[in-house]
Amino acid sequence: MQRGAADGGCDCLPRADAPSGDAPPGAVPATTESLTTYILRYRDAWLGMGKRVAFEAADVAAALAMIAREPIGDWAELLVDGAVICRRGHEPGGAHDYWVAD
Repeated sequence: MQRGAADGGCDCLPRADAPSGDAPPGAVPATTESLTTYILRYRDAWLGMGKRVAFEAADVAAALAMIAREPIGDWAELLVDGAVICRRGHEPGGAHDYWVAD
């Protein structure tokens, strides 16, 4: 049984670990892969404000692929369990940004 927004649940997308019987028609089947919760902290390039985004990914490479299109400004950090695991490097003069593992 899916819970609705009124009773504290979310009726938007099923979690990846939801049993296949709970998924709506056309949903991607549940995976047996364990997911890790990541937190991306960064300064939004468009708004100039600090942001925090929590999401789940299978590993660090998948997490970095998921956040590749975020509008990251001057700085960014990727955290797991409160610890910074990598930071976004920034080169002056318009060079491409890069991630550095801590």
